[in-house]
Amino acid sequence: MEKVMDLSIMIVGSSNFDINLMVKDIPVVGETILASDMQTGFGGKGGNQAFTIVRIGGKVDFLTCLGDDVFGKLYFEEFRKNGFDLDYIKVINNKPNGTAIINIDKDGRNNIVVYPGSSRSLTPDLIKDNLEMVLSHDIIMTQLEIPVETTEYITSIKTRNNIFILNPSPVDKNHDYSGILKEVDILIPNEVELSQLSGTSITDIGDVKNASEKMLSKGVKNMVVTLGKKGVFVKNAQIQEYIEAPDVKVVDTAGAGDAFAGAFMFKYAKTKDIITSAKFANKVATISVTRQGTYKSVPTKQEIEQMADFFNEP
Repeated sequence: MEKVMDLSIMIVGSSNFDINLMVKDIPVVGETILASDMQTGFGGKGGNQAFTIVRIGGKVDFLTCLGDDVFGKLYFEEFRKNGFDLDYIKVINNKPNGTAIINIDKDGRNNIVVYPGSSRSLTPDLIKDNLEMVLSHDIIMTQLEIPVETTEYITSIKTRNNIFILNPSPVDKNHDYSGILKEVDILIPNEVELSQLSGTSITDIGDVKNASEKMLSKGVKNMVVTLGKKGVFVKNAQIQEYIEAPDVKVVDTAGAGDAFAGAFMFKYAKTKDIITSAKFANKVATISVTRQGTYKSVPTKQEIEQMADFFNEP
């Protein structure tokens, strides 16, 4: 029997250097607190998603922009050590690398402030300069940490051979995303992002369903909504399914959404099945929140193989 080839994946996204501060409680406006610990790492939504795919045994090409500062140099070396094609990694002269400050409280909750830095250089002109390379991939994914004009440009030039996946984070409530949404094959928002995009208040799964229907009416073909510890909701014109998350002790939720998105793409590239992919990604993200860190909290290929009973469907 002829082997079916995996779909090829291209991520166009940010590579931020993360500074994680462990705090008792998330500070409020005007409050100064002391952190109990500090950890640094490699993040950015695009970077986290790309590293997730590689960590669990997949192949991905990642088009990103790094600064020429110390953070950018450290990140470039991390890409090299993990076997990325460095032709896709663009170093921007006289630009600081994107940076994220992440406060993580005792319950694993977080808030994040992102300085885009070199990610702002991921412009439509850069896509034009690498157009054949980008469009040669079966799956193209972006987030909203890069200039929205770049995502809009990609949706305008993608072909029927490209599956476009959008992780709409962070959402600018003042921007009109209607032109982008009508070209989205798979949208992967969390509850907050879904609420912002749909203009719908969300308090329960019924609200998630209604908001998802609204997004389908805007042209999105498939909705995959991450609900944190409540699981995942999947909906398109033919199917609707709620997938519960395993009950675990949460240590750190930073990067969990990116772990989900990366794992989803990894599985979808192999199966072309949205439910199978969502169930697998749900379990990868669940494991990630039991560990500290962003992409390094993702289980490796070897760990997944060792936990076959957990990952395999009954």
